[in-house]
Amino acid sequence: MRKTYCIITALVVFILQSVVLPRVFNGIVQPNLILLFVIIVSLRFGQRKGTGVALLGGFLQDVVIGNFFGIHILPYLLVAALSSYLGRSLEKDQYILLVLLVLFITEAYLVFTYLVLSLSGQFVSFIPYLAQYSVPLLVSHGILARFADRIVRKMYREDAFFGFMSFNR
Repeated sequence: MRKTYCIITALVVFILQSVVLPRVFNGIVQPNLILLFVIIVSLRFGQRKGTGVALLGGFLQDVVIGNFFGIHILPYLLVAALSSYLGRSLEKDQYILLVLLVLFITEAYLVFTYLVLSLSGQFVSFIPYLAQYSVPLLVSHGILARFADRIVRKMYREDAFFGFMSFNR
């Protein structure tokens, strides 16, 4: 993977998620870009890289952005495991399947988050929780999935299969 591109992308996603999107949406349900990148990295690159992105993204979102530790990191790890399992059947140019998988895994994330909140002692009603967060999050993730996939696919190095990087000199 391209390290510089990955670091710049992570920084831009974090700034957008923590500073720009809360100002644009002003308290309304906003797209979760960190979750979207966890899903797509897990779908495209497998469980190891997806788990790394889930740990980093969940930790940063819990510590810096959120106010309840564990509400993001645990569902992100479950999402990374589910995404990497479902991503085994995903081919390079199957964009409709990619969007459908992103929508399904986003809904699974909401269920996982509900379970974390319930197990931590918070009183959250299941049907109103899904009704309030599900539709706006699914619409925004469905629209952004294709663009995020393009960005994530640029992280992959085509020459990574060679033993050394200066093969074409």
